[in-house]
Amino acid sequence: MIKKFTDFARFKAAAKEHKIISDLDSLYNLDIVFYEDYDEDYMILSIPSVDGAPNQILILAKDFNLAYVPSASRRYKKLKLSKVRKKKYQASTLLFYELVSAALDSYFQELAQLKRKAHALHDCPDIDAVEKVSKRNRHVRDIAEDVLRLCIEAEEEEFKYVNIDVIPYEFDILLARARHLVDRIKGVRRETDVLRTKCDIIETRKLNKRIELLTKIMAVLTVVSLIISVPNTVATFYGIPIIGEAADMGIIIWLLLVSTAIALLISYIYVREVL
Repeated sequence: MIKKFTDFARFKAAAKEHKIISDLDSLYNLDIVFYEDYDEDYMILSIPSVDGAPNQILILAKDFNLAYVPSASRRYKKLKLSKVRKKKYQASTLLFYELVSAALDSYFQELAQLKRKAHALHDCPDIDAVEKVSKRNRHVRDIAEDVLRLCIEAEEEEFKYVNIDVIPYEFDILLARARHLVDRIKGVRRETDVLRTKCDIIETRKLNKRIELLTKIMAVLTVVSLIISVPNTVATFYGIPIIGEAADMGIIIWLLLVSTAIALLISYIYVREVL
C-alpha cells in the first residue's frame, strides 16, 4: 500500500493512525538527508529540497508506505509494471525510487541555474556574486553527496525496506545519475575557483593603477617642491640684511632666475624618468 500526501497535516494524521509518533515536524525543513530504522517496524527518510520547498518525507514499512510530496507539480518517474520484478518490499522500493529520482531532478535543475550564473560572471567577475554562487553550490553538493551515499547504502542492502532486486537496472541508472550529479557539482566548484582568480587579478590591476597614480601625484608634488625650494633658498640667503646690502639687486635677480632654471631642468629630467 502506497499513500502520497501534498498536505503535511494529513500526512501526519496518517502516520499517527499507524502509531508513528516520531517528530515529523523536525524533518519538514531539515537541510540534511535523514534516515533511521525504528525497532525494525518502519523506516523514516527525509530528502532535502534545494528549491525552497519543504522536504520529501517517506515512511517505509512492510504493510504500508506513506510519503509527503510537497510539490504536486513535481514530476515523479513511475516505472511500468512490466519492468518491475515481483520481489519482497516491492511497493516501498518503488516509492523510494520515485522520490529519490524526483529529488535528483530538482538538484540537476538547481545546478543548471548555478552554471548559468557562473558563466555570466565570466564577462563581469564580481567577488560577492562569485561567493554567493559558490556558497549555494556547496549547499547543493553536500545534499547531493548525502543522496549518493543513501543510494550506495541501499545498493549494499543497508535498508530493510528497499530491495534493489525489484528494479536492478533502473536502480543502477539512479546511482549513476547521483554520481554524475556530484561530478558536475565539482565542475561548478572549479569554475568558481577560476572566477575567484579572475577577481583577484582584476583587483590587483586596480591596485597597481592606484599605486601608479599615487606615484605620479608624488612626482608632481616633488617637482613643485623642488621648483619652489631652490629660489626660496637663494632669496632667503640674499634677504639677510647684511648680505642684501653688500650685493647688487641685479645679481640677486640673476641668481634667482638661474636657480629657477636649474630647478626646472632637474624637475623635467625627474618627471621624464618617473612618468
